[in-house]
Amino acid sequence: MAKRWRLWSALPAAKATIERLDAEMPSIAAEEPEEAPALPVMRFTALHINVARFATDDFNPFHDPHKWQRIIGNPFGGPIALGFQLLAFIAHTVNRAARSVGGEFRYTNYRINFADAVRVNEEVALTVKSPQSSSDGRHVSRRIALRGARGLAVTGHVRFAHAVESKLTLPPVQPLSLNRIRDRTDVPGTEYFLKRKFMTTANAKNFLVGAGVDPAVYFDELEDRVSFPDVFPVSLISCALLERGMKRDYDFIARPLVYAYLDITTDRVVVERLKSNDTVNILVSAARPPLPVATTLRRGLQVHQCLGFSGHGARVFAAEIGLVPLAALIGPTE
Repeated sequence: MAKRWRLWSALPAAKATIERLDAEMPSIAAEEPEEAPALPVMRFTALHINVARFATDDFNPFHDPHKWQRIIGNPFGGPIALGFQLLAFIAHTVNRAARSVGGEFRYTNYRINFADAVRVNEEVALTVKSPQSSSDGRHVSRRIALRGARGLAVTGHVRFAHAVESKLTLPPVQPLSLNRIRDRTDVPGTEYFLKRKFMTTANAKNFLVGAGVDPAVYFDELEDRVSFPDVFPVSLISCALLERGMKRDYDFIARPLVYAYLDITTDRVVVERLKSNDTVNILVSAARPPLPVATTLRRGLQVHQCLGFSGHGARVFAAEIGLVPLAALIGPTE
């Protein structure tokens, strides 16, 4: 029979991660909460995608209306939404709905698993489970699912916590010393690459617009109100990853990568202190093999640990980013 290509409808990472998360939350009531009504549908147009990628300096060809056709083996038929763009839509919706629940907690953890890409002009709807509280009161979680016309696109949770739950290693250097290291260079004596970015209200507003979020919720010049959403500094990881790859002559056309998952913890107190033009120093580790718990994930999975620090040395976020080669998600069938 003639050979044809097919796209895997869902990453094995999604199923494996959900099973792991269930095992990590034994103190939560076993009774399944009622599912909240579907929230408003969002359509990510070409304009939304362009605005989001320009606001974050994301030059991944998957999002480029001119370069997506050059990607070898690209099955998506057009530009796709940014992973952090989808995260912003999810985070804003959950955080606004859970303000009375999550407001007392300092840290927010986002675990986002990608089951499929969201294509240009595709409508997606977000559903959010009722909050689940741990018996010791240390955290509250809400499961999420983002679905499009072809089915599940994103699954995961948003968890509010009193203490940092990240398992990431400590920074390899004193955070304040990062201000003296040249941008887009390797941190001496470490495996980390440094990308320096600056918080600007204009970019944050555009990023929110690209995610279908009203910037007026966070910014108002007449009220002298500047409140950066916590996922905006996190979204700059995409640029840092790409810059690191460019410095190492990585070919994003011939060997394209897609997100398998994002595991991010933000510090609400530190984010609230950020002002326009503040520095954010982003560290990106070398690619690491997945931990043994992820042995069931798709072949080729690589993990980067990312840390973000303000110019004053405070940790803004800690993240683990899972990337998988596009070639591992598509394959020939007879």
